[in-house]
Amino acid sequence: MTVEAAFIVPWVVFIIVWIMYLGYFQYDRCLLFQDNYSLATQTAARIDTTEGKQSWLDSHKAGQLGIKYMATRSVQCTGTVSSTGIQINSALKVSHPLTYHAGFIPSSNWDISDEVNADNFSYTKRLRLFRTGMRLIGN
Repeated sequence: MTVEAAFIVPWVVFIIVWIMYLGYFQYDRCLLFQDNYSLATQTAARIDTTEGKQSWLDSHKAGQLGIKYMATRSVQCTGTVSSTGIQINSALKVSHPLTYHAGFIPSSNWDISDEVNADNFSYTKRLRLFRTGMRLIGN
């Protein structure tokens, strides 16, 4: 029984730790998607001019993304603001010990990237335009 436990227990511990590590990886993915969407919607709601939105986005993206991701060196984030919308692209490179020591899991499988597009228009303005159009058609 001792010999069986010597073989089984390390594998059970390894599998439990691996499942926890994959949970943190999934948490990083969800957190990146949430941060990108939050940054895009906050940028769309803040300022009316395109230049103002671009400067607000550039100044606040480092604060939104922060250093809260596990096993990463940095988050690369680019954002563009146009008259029709806001596009934010982020990439996250996760470094894990199995790439360096064991070498059997390629490091490219752990890269996380996300693209968020947020429309840059006011629903109130569109509703008023629609009502004005309906009044013109009705008269």
